[in-house]
Amino acid sequence: MHSELLLKAFDKVSEELALEGHKEPSDSKCAHRLSEIVSEVFPYGEKSFRTLYKRAVKNSDDDIQIPRPEVLIALAQYLGYENYRDFLVKNTIDEVKGISEGRKVPKKKNKLVLSIIAVVLLAVIGFFGYHYFTKQRWMEWEGRHYIEASFDSEKLREGNLKAYKEERIIDFEKVTPTCESEFFNEDGSVRVWYGKNRDGDLEYFTSYGLHPQTGKTLKPITRYMIGKYICLNNK
Repeated sequence: MHSELLLKAFDKVSEELALEGHKEPSDSKCAHRLSEIVSEVFPYGEKSFRTLYKRAVKNSDDDIQIPRPEVLIALAQYLGYENYRDFLVKNTIDEVKGISEGRKVPKKKNKLVLSIIAVVLLAVIGFFGYHYFTKQRWMEWEGRHYIEASFDSEKLREGNLKAYKEERIIDFEKVTPTCESEFFNEDGSVRVWYGKNRDGDLEYFTSYGLHPQTGKTLKPITRYMIGKYICLNNK
């Protein structure tokens, strides 16, 4: 079900880009944004996503293969699932229910099919899960920056544990900007991104990515936001 996972992720990122003002965002634009989102958990390039997406669209009857379990988990979480296992179970059950309702499959047979699917899924997930959890380095958010952390199943389940990324630990930090802060580089590119925390308060960060608490994509700072929320007391 790798194809279904990827296609749903592309649909969601396309909708988000459209809401940001990108009219009919291209496949490349969607792949680039999806790469940025997934790379918060595990680095995966735009080209890889674009190639896989083309295969998924072209060969609708054949499932593609995403080789990294970290990418599967990141895509599933982006779509609102707890992990890839959660995505598999919920979508497979929905699919089987749809078939049974359309063809009137007997309840006993339906339960047998679901049981077989569950056993197979658990075996596959167990194989990939063992390799992933025992070899992967991890990090967690500590107030204003990320630190390396030991594996903790409860923190992972709650979404507080992420795959280790050195650039996140070095470059990603929560800041409290003032009117005197440098918000833009000489070429006009932004140096500060913002997003709301769980309480609805605005927070600012030194790099693009996902908000450490909410998991939502941070937005680049604008002169309007600076004037309205940061330099308010200077007017």
